[in-house]
Amino acid sequence: MCAWFSMNTKVTVTGMQVKAVVNDNLLIAGDTLDSTAKKADNLFSNSLTQEVKGILEPVSTINGTTFFYTATNNVYANGDAIADTYLPYATTGLGDATDTTNYTNAFSQNYGVSKSIANARITGQDKAVGYVDYVFQLKATNTQGSAAPIKLTKLDFTYTQTGSEVENTKAYRVAFFVEDITDGTATAAPGTINAIYTVSGADNFTSGKAVKDATTVDDLSTAYATAAVDLASVPATTTKYYKVVVRLWLEGEDNTCNNETFMLLTGQWALDLEMELGSTATGVANITKITATP
Repeated sequence: MCAWFSMNTKVTVTGMQVKAVVNDNLLIAGDTLDSTAKKADNLFSNSLTQEVKGILEPVSTINGTTFFYTATNNVYANGDAIADTYLPYATTGLGDATDTTNYTNAFSQNYGVSKSIANARITGQDKAVGYVDYVFQLKATNTQGSAAPIKLTKLDFTYTQTGSEVENTKAYRVAFFVEDITDGTATAAPGTINAIYTVSGADNFTSGKAVKDATTVDDLSTAYATAAVDLASVPATTTKYYKVVVRLWLEGEDNTCNNETFMLLTGQWALDLEMELGSTATGVANITKITATP
């Protein structure tokens, strides 16, 4: 799924695994977006694997929080929007579909994802979504006499498919939100935007621009990573806790986001993360794609 889909009879990304590994003095625990409490220390470990299933359809954003999409009848075959007219996307309040018997909301109806199609692809699902969130907490213990950064040192896509369709897919975007929850409480939402990562070599139809509002394609937020960005800085001889939201979507303005690219792809994807406390490594500025042997 990239650029915008002009039809969606057989095009769907149905889910992705996220595997996270941390180094010494940095521990990780699974979490949920609506959680409001710091996890107990005994729940933290050195690695975490989460799998979230969702029927992803393209959306566009300049900041990782306000998303827009376009109806499939407003799309050229190559995925480019015919006119810059966009609809707001939200996880709630999307409005009723015209056919409420078969469709959950207008977003699903515009992409042709009926309740029965959704359930056939993912048991228990009845709609399409614009993004999926992976949420975890980090416990960082800095024993050094000076502040130490938490760096994202690996951000790789792996998948159990090969072929030109896989290699040409660059529409995935990943945003990191980080919130300091050392005081014991967290907000039931993403924290402050840390960075938005693109696949190496990705480009949008209008270079450097995505959808800002219902009629505007505008410059991407400065949150987009063009160089390595630290997740946080832990003060000297201090233990800190952070809630991290990793948000993944298909950027509709990416020029590889079209039916031809995504027709043969399924949900056999994984996002591999590594985070290090006090690392002197440069860190990452892009999503790196690695083809795995089926």
